[in-house]
Amino acid sequence: MNISWDNIDNLEDYYITYLLYKESKTVSQISKIRNISTSEVNDQLIKAKLEIKAMLKDKVELSKDIIDKFLGLSKSDRIDFMEGLSSEKMIDFKRKLYKRIITERNAEDLMTLIWATGELKEDKFLKLLHPLTGHKHSDVRRITYSALRKIQSPNSREYLQRGLYDTNPQTRQYCAKALAKIGNENSLRMLRQLKNKKQLEKEYVLRAYEEAIDMLEQEDR
Repeated sequence: MNISWDNIDNLEDYYITYLLYKESKTVSQISKIRNISTSEVNDQLIKAKLEIKAMLKDKVELSKDIIDKFLGLSKSDRIDFMEGLSSEKMIDFKRKLYKRIITERNAEDLMTLIWATGELKEDKFLKLLHPLTGHKHSDVRRITYSALRKIQSPNSREYLQRGLYDTNPQTRQYCAKALAKIGNENSLRMLRQLKNKKQLEKEYVLRAYEEAIDMLEQEDR
């Protein structure tokens, strides 16, 4: 909306009051010019300012990149956001997601972006995810392995096997769960070896090893 004297014929009365205020007229002066009470002047100014603030907020939201909008959502809203995208917007989202992962330096935002690739379950992101399994931040590695587990590509087997020796126990758990579905004989051998080192491992990680070993052994029968 064009809030100016040039557009005065299309403006509500409270915007005219606001334009006078913008010209440094006092509330008392506006009251006399407009022949209304000072309290009404104040009410109109409040209404105009609130509407202008809302319009500016909407303008900022419209100008935001789709990835910035995604990052601004709560965790519970992110899936709904992706599911609500049209086919055309989803293509744009995936393209910008790919580019943003390459350049993102904030660990928290990077983890959110990596999480999104796992929800999308597309092999196209593996080129980005595989190098991130060596990230210095343990939580970034953990989320990356979680995404690989969801994508379930045999091309990730080598990285998941390496993740069995990560310092983060939850990462080791994720890798075992992933290998239960895409592992091979070498994966089975590694899991058996790790299972035998019970005194050095968390109980929930050992359970993941055992479940993965059971599943891989069943495939061999």
